[in-house]
Amino acid sequence: MAGNGPDLREKVDESRGFLKKLQLVVPGLKEYRKLEDIRAADELLRKQVFDKLDSTKNNLETLRKAMVDKGEFTSLTSIGAIISQVQQVAGEVFNAQQGSAGISPNIRIDDGTLNKLYEYDYNFVNSAEQIFSTVTTSMGDYSSGTTTAQAVATKISPMVDEFRRAWQQRLESVENILVTK
Repeated sequence: MAGNGPDLREKVDESRGFLKKLQLVVPGLKEYRKLEDIRAADELLRKQVFDKLDSTKNNLETLRKAMVDKGEFTSLTSIGAIISQVQQVAGEVFNAQQGSAGISPNIRIDDGTLNKLYEYDYNFVNSAEQIFSTVTTSMGDYSSGTTTAQAVATKISPMVDEFRRAWQQRLESVENILVTK
């Protein structure tokens, strides 16, 4: 898997306590434990994406306040719309459907399927980081007077739109995963 972050699946495996390690040797529970660990790693990943998007939203709100302080009201609507989009997609990421690895689930999901979901979500970590980094840099440029709020909105809006499109594709992919065997 590409990227420079740690694979949380390994960290979850390493942090298993005695009971979880015991489940790995009990017939019938071994597969359940492995699937639950992948699901837990995916949940941690999505939490990282949410945190980065939430920080982005906070930075944009700081930018909006700076705009008001400077008396620049013409781009408030553009920045406000981006804040709303980031807040909405952050909520979708945080509350996204997870694959269930229950002992007797209604729909059978294997470890390959959950790993695919994890790797799909892993890509969103980098995307959220890029948006956050761009917003942070743009805030500095705005504060120093080297860019306008409208230029910031023009730069950030397509990034957020692309993130939303990719997230929608993830949802469609997950729905297809959950429906097919």
